[in-house]
Amino acid sequence: MKKKDIFIGRQPALEVLRSEKAVEKILLMKGTSGPEIEEIKKICEDKRIAVQTVPKDKIAYMLFPVYQHNRPNHQGVVGIYGEVQYFKLDDIYNQILEKGELALILVLDGVTDVRNFGAIARTAEAMGVHAIVVPEKGIAQVNSEAVKASAGAIHHIPICREKDLRGVYKYFQLNGIQVVASSLKAEKNIDKIDFTIPTAIVMGSEGKGIGTISQDYSDQLFLIPMQGKVNSLNVSVSAGMILYEVNAQRSL
Repeated sequence: MKKKDIFIGRQPALEVLRSEKAVEKILLMKGTSGPEIEEIKKICEDKRIAVQTVPKDKIAYMLFPVYQHNRPNHQGVVGIYGEVQYFKLDDIYNQILEKGELALILVLDGVTDVRNFGAIARTAEAMGVHAIVVPEKGIAQVNSEAVKASAGAIHHIPICREKDLRGVYKYFQLNGIQVVASSLKAEKNIDKIDFTIPTAIVMGSEGKGIGTISQDYSDQLFLIPMQGKVNSLNVSVSAGMILYEVNAQRSL
């Protein structure tokens, strides 16, 4: 962590948050309060920026390597710059409607490897995905390594960070977007899924697959048929194969 990666103090935090700069998260010291803190929380909620309440010792531990000889007055607020600006799902969907396009959204549930995340973003951008939706927790950090793995594609595809995937799936249902998920528990092959309608595709982690919420809210589960002895694929490879099927169907 370097000085250029962080910002400290209440007013500096507000200035950064009001700007167009990308912010990964805000750390608030436990017990910190006041009108500025409330405004910070409100802006973070609007911009889908993660806020964590942490003990005083954690902030001191984090700042020590950066400010070894000059302890700054952080006022209980430390911010970490991000690599990307997050978008609101509702704004993205409205843009899709305005363009008259067929929605194609990717939901990543539990993908924690930054290189896989970057590779998925690269493929998604190339295959016409409108946005990638991720939860606030349990997902790979969108850092410089992820950007590198995406060959810069992360800067060209909207990423929506949401608190609760349950709310995301309900939003899809209300707007007529089918939710389909890749799962080894499925009995239906991918070619039996109709991708010519508005679709959100859920990808899970390689080890555990999709979470319980994703499985419960999925309209259909599907498999990628395989002939070899290995019964699973790298998640970024799976994403590429799935998106190829989507494009093949939609191009007919």
